[in-house]
Amino acid sequence: MPSNGLLILALFCLPLVGALAVPFLPASENGKIARMWGMLCMLAVLVMAGGIFAGFGTPCLPASLLDLNIPWVGSLGINFHLAVDGLNIYLLLLTGLLFPVVLGCCWKRPETQNNLFVAMALFLEATLLGTFLAQNLMLFFVFWEVVLIPMFIIVLAFGGENKRSAAFTFFMYTMAGSILFLAAVIMMGMESLNQTGAWNFEFAHLMALKLDWNTQLFVFIAVMLACAIKCPLFPFHSWLPLAYYEAPPAGTALMAGALSKMGAFGIIKLALPLCPDVARAFGPTVMLFAVISILYGAIIALKQTDFKKLVAFSSLSHMGYIVLGIFSFHQAAIHGALFQILSHGVAVAGLFLLLGLLELRLGREYLNLTALSTHAPRLAVMLMLFILASVALPLTSGFTSEFLILFGAFQQGIAALQANQGATMLTSVLLASTGMVLGATYMLRFGRAILYGQTKEGVGVKDMSLMEGIGFIPLLVMIIWIGVNPMPIMNKVTTAVSALGTQPANAQIQPAAAQPAASPAAPTPSVKGGANGH
Repeated sequence: MPSNGLLILALFCLPLVGALAVPFLPASENGKIARMWGMLCMLAVLVMAGGIFAGFGTPCLPASLLDLNIPWVGSLGINFHLAVDGLNIYLLLLTGLLFPVVLGCCWKRPETQNNLFVAMALFLEATLLGTFLAQNLMLFFVFWEVVLIPMFIIVLAFGGENKRSAAFTFFMYTMAGSILFLAAVIMMGMESLNQTGAWNFEFAHLMALKLDWNTQLFVFIAVMLACAIKCPLFPFHSWLPLAYYEAPPAGTALMAGALSKMGAFGIIKLALPLCPDVARAFGPTVMLFAVISILYGAIIALKQTDFKKLVAFSSLSHMGYIVLGIFSFHQAAIHGALFQILSHGVAVAGLFLLLGLLELRLGREYLNLTALSTHAPRLAVMLMLFILASVALPLTSGFTSEFLILFGAFQQGIAALQANQGATMLTSVLLASTGMVLGATYMLRFGRAILYGQTKEGVGVKDMSLMEGIGFIPLLVMIIWIGVNPMPIMNKVTTAVSALGTQPANAQIQPAAAQPAASPAAPTPSVKGGANGH
């Protein structure tokens, strides 16, 4: 094994070895030793991830040092290939950041005092890192599936009253979406065998294959179905309300903050580069589904009286913006989509963790809580900061990401209209813009309901302690950093985004390459992720 890959190997193995070591730790009151061990492992991952993020794209840390490639099943072209690139660098930072924050903010909750939870959280972190860093399609699929196991156990073991139903619904939905995905993975390997005489699942190799329209269509549908369930995207979101509601707060924060981003990442990493012609052709259609997710999630959130369900449906709406930005094929919008992955991950995790603190203090009675600003002003301020980030207040990460998405998509919509390619994209963007108004409505109403109102006699809420507040600081720093000074972060992914984006917004949009007559033409030029279809 080349020494260049040792850093990536350590990054992946640290949480995995940590999880395997938990059963052998000495017993302690309330699982304190296991929690300390888990926090130590997670903080070490965060330090490494932060160091990689800071040095990525600079001469002091060239990309060649962040690549681990070990032959696994050589006859089938399956390698244990992990690497950092411009598409996964945000997700590496997000994963490294969320796990210690979630464990720290839920330190006193019953589930985190159980050794099983700590082991499963570490195992989940390792499998998420494997998914985001994988550079081999078969390895990607393996991690994609294995991620389900620790989250299934967390929901089943530590969830609410309907935890069994929630766990199995989550597991079966995501497993069902992977059936066609596996078929697509095998098909790509067979395409490599037919075109080169050897099995090969390396992404770089697969992107250089020449795929015909029907092959691209099947792979695109398979990948999009699996990713739409993971995001989730309308109408494949049925598992979301029950799973988010019944999972423990730590599980819900990780599910909404990190696991849901696997779907968006799969679209960027697989659907666009492997199926560029089909992605262009069906881009406007996917954008319509994204807009439906934005508006449907917002309207359902408006009707919610349960705070946790409100935040859950708001996630459906925010994930729609990510998909909208990706399929606009505009560099600014794709930058916005990547920012939204990072921004929504920290914002929604913070909201679920704060609701978990209230639930720990008051039980289910927190749903009837009013005048929190009077009872617990520090807790109220923290909650309001995350609410403002969720409504895309200027100078927060939510504003930066959603503005870039809508700006880029609007530019592409205008260009498509001027090129006589229809108004579908422009209409989608205009409808999506109303989602920002709906989002502000339900989130600010939520804030008003819980922060203000009549002070009830006999109701007391313990305010946020210093240690609890420290746990949320890293999330707030990320929100403000992206909102105030996003350019240093954007520069790290510019090269990768350029490969997925298009010509400048004012350039003439060319029709898609010749396809069967029944296939709709899309208003974007060729995706530059590979040679597919050329």
